[in-house]
Amino acid sequence: ARRREEEKESRKREEEKEKERKKREDEKELRKREEEKERKKQEDRREEERRKREEDDRRRQDDDRRRRDEDDRRRRDEPRRREDDRRKRDDDRKQPDEERERRLEEERKKREQEKKEKEEEMRRKEEELQRKRDEKRRREEQERQQLEEKRREERAEERKKEEELRKLQEEKRKEDEEKNRALEEEAMKRKAEEEQKRAEEEMLAKDEETKALRQQQATLSVLRVLQKLSSANPENFDSLQQELEAVLKSELADTGAQQEILKAEADRVLEYARQYVEQIRDQNKKWEELQQQQMEQAAEAQRLAKVLLEELEELVTVAEAAAESAHYTAAPLAGEHDLENNEVLKIAREVEQAGKTAMTACSTCADFIVTKGASIEAGDQKAESRSAIRAVQPRIQAATRQASEALQRAKLNKDKIAKKFLASKLAERRTALFNKYDADGDGYLSRKEIVNYAKGEFSFDVPEENLDRICRQLIRPECPGIHMSLFRLLKCAVGIARDEEKGKDKRQKREEQEKREKEEQEARRTLVTSRQGEFVEQVETMGVTLTELEDRIQKAEEEVQKLANEASEITVEDLKTKASTIDDAVQGASAELSEVKETIQTVSSDVALLPDLQEQLKPKLSALSSRVESFGTRLRKVGNLATQGQQLALQKEFTDNESLRIEVAGKLRSCIEANGGKMDDLFDVISDNDGDTVTAAQVHAYLQQQQCEIELEKVQQIFALIRRSSPEKTGGEAEAGEAKAETAAGKAEAAVLCKEDFLKLIRIFFKVVKDIVLSDNLLIEESGQIRRMDVGEVLEVFEGPKLDSSVGVYRVRGRTLQDGAIGWVTVAGNQGITFLFPGGNAFKVLRPVVLTDDPKDLHGETSALRVAVEGEILEVLEWQRTSRSALGVTRIKGRSLGDGTEGWATVSDSHGVVYLEAL
Repeated sequence: ARRREEEKESRKREEEKEKERKKREDEKELRKREEEKERKKQEDRREEERRKREEDDRRRQDDDRRRRDEDDRRRRDEPRRREDDRRKRDDDRKQPDEERERRLEEERKKREQEKKEKEEEMRRKEEELQRKRDEKRRREEQERQQLEEKRREERAEERKKEEELRKLQEEKRKEDEEKNRALEEEAMKRKAEEEQKRAEEEMLAKDEETKALRQQQATLSVLRVLQKLSSANPENFDSLQQELEAVLKSELADTGAQQEILKAEADRVLEYARQYVEQIRDQNKKWEELQQQQMEQAAEAQRLAKVLLEELEELVTVAEAAAESAHYTAAPLAGEHDLENNEVLKIAREVEQAGKTAMTACSTCADFIVTKGASIEAGDQKAESRSAIRAVQPRIQAATRQASEALQRAKLNKDKIAKKFLASKLAERRTALFNKYDADGDGYLSRKEIVNYAKGEFSFDVPEENLDRICRQLIRPECPGIHMSLFRLLKCAVGIARDEEKGKDKRQKREEQEKREKEEQEARRTLVTSRQGEFVEQVETMGVTLTELEDRIQKAEEEVQKLANEASEITVEDLKTKASTIDDAVQGASAELSEVKETIQTVSSDVALLPDLQEQLKPKLSALSSRVESFGTRLRKVGNLATQGQQLALQKEFTDNESLRIEVAGKLRSCIEANGGKMDDLFDVISDNDGDTVTAAQVHAYLQQQQCEIELEKVQQIFALIRRSSPEKTGGEAEAGEAKAETAAGKAEAAVLCKEDFLKLIRIFFKVVKDIVLSDNLLIEESGQIRRMDVGEVLEVFEGPKLDSSVGVYRVRGRTLQDGAIGWVTVAGNQGITFLFPGGNAFKVLRPVVLTDDPKDLHGETSALRVAVEGEILEVLEWQRTSRSALGVTRIKGRSLGDGTEGWATVSDSHGVVYLEAL
């Protein structure tokens, strides 16, 4: 009874909830209708405001137009009025005053009459315009009233429909309540049965729980001992092993299904602990042996350090003795002494020999410390060894300093003797040179002897004025010539005379250079005067040419902008024609602009040679150059847009043709796979193994035989496209084929394909639009992963789509373009996520790439054809990789949809730079 009461309460709450929900829905529906009414009112208000604004705009436009007409009329009448006034003034000067006054009065009356007539005309026009506006306003008011009446009728109809909808909802609600009541009674019955079944299951579960609890306790006891055994050491290993044997004997039988597992785990842990303990014991033994070896090595190092210190002491003693010997040997050379030069040189040689010996000994000591220092400090008494080394280092430095001082003393004495010897030698050479030119041997150089000295030693003929000056300055009155004591001054005087002669030559050359420059300047001035008119005429002609080019460029810009706006609406042929026309106009304008640019450069070069014209013509030439650069930029922009238009037309045409080809290819592949065949068998099946060609009629008949409907015209059209794109056809043959295909015989001939072309027809490519795994089996649950395919990769399909019934998705088998891997890929997931999309038979150029004739010529070094520009479309003919490694470069052989050029291009290089993108 309590359960029934609870169920009744529950039903009552559910009914209240349902009523509340329906009430909220009705309120929501009412709010929605109110909002819709309010929205319509707002739209009506906005429409009324828009009409008022338009009326105001029209009124303002009429007023503006009337004012403009009046202004135009006044401007047109103004010249005539001025002319009349001028004639009148002329007549007035000729006629008497009375006649002039009469004429003026008549003209004034005439002007007033004309003014009244014009004002009357304007008033009539204004009344007519106001009448038209009133008539238009009445029509709009009638239209608005009709529209309002229509809306009232629509709102009445909507209210009627809402009332009917409310009645239907009420009936539906009552039906739903009856159904819910029946469902609740059924649910109560099922609930009672489930409670009885649950009570039985709880009894069984309790027994199982008790048994499981005992198993858990036993298992935990065994695991606890195993955990302690896993961290055993040599000291407690034996006791833990006995504890394990005891717990296995008492608890293992109660572990239930875990018995075999725990027994195996116990054996494994015991074996591991035994090996670990043995390993620790071996390590302890090795550690003891290592310590013994280290002690022996330390003793050997201590002995070696002691021997090396003794050897160092001996070397230092020898170095000190050698330095002391050099010091005592150099003692006679200290301070002032009266020794002969020969004795000084002998002592210096002995000091140098002893000093070198001492320095060598000191260097030996220092090298010994550097090379053997680490060995000396390697023993246990490292501090004592370092102290011993620090103690001998000052001794070595003192010996080195003593030897250096001895050598320096010997060097100073030798240098002093050498200076005395050089001074005497120089005096002897000067005396010999003086005696050489003192022909009379009187100890003086006469005027003639001075000339001979300059000629013989310097190859210089002394001018008379310089010779007079030398004699006047250097020859004393009481002497017949220049004395030996003034011979050095004579050399300086001759040098000064030589410099003066050189200065005269330079001054003469400078005067000649200035004369030549003056003559050239005069000639240039004459040339400027003669060519100034020619340059000015060329600049003006180029300005006119650029003005004409600007009009053509502006027209081309307008055409290309118009083409960009209409590109999505006009046909492919019209798009091609207009883009080609714009491109031809751009090419012509670019050629003329290049000629103007070359002319500007030529004139600029000529003007640069004439500085007098630069000030006049350089600003004009700079302005022309700026205009040329600006026009060039505009032409390049127009050319790029025209090229994009051509590429867009080619892409649209290719997309349409490719859609048709995929439709035919998909139906053919579906038919052959439905019959258990393969794609390679399709040609033989259609041609009945008879002949090397297949016709469009045979393909159409095969599809009809397989209950696959398609128009014969579509098959013939795709056959003609494949034949035109066949690489064996030259450009002339393709054009002839297109013309011939227009006739009936031509259509029949075009509807024939060889096996190679037929296989191209049925090829299908998919591009990856979301990362997906390439696997080795149709069934995902039984497949292994080959690799992950990234977005943008292309897959050539060999088989499928086929259904993987285990997960309910369609998969295809094919070969990846990137590395040639073959496997299965999911087309779309069961949650609606798409991984593959038809495409990849054409690529779009993302950045300029070289088309080559050789697939291995990556950079176009030996077989470059041309550079494919950004935005160009390439149809795929073949594809390969330059190597089989993961870093190999992916290449495709493609045909440009623009000029038909066929060549190999790089899709992406080994550095990850992408040049082509699949469409």
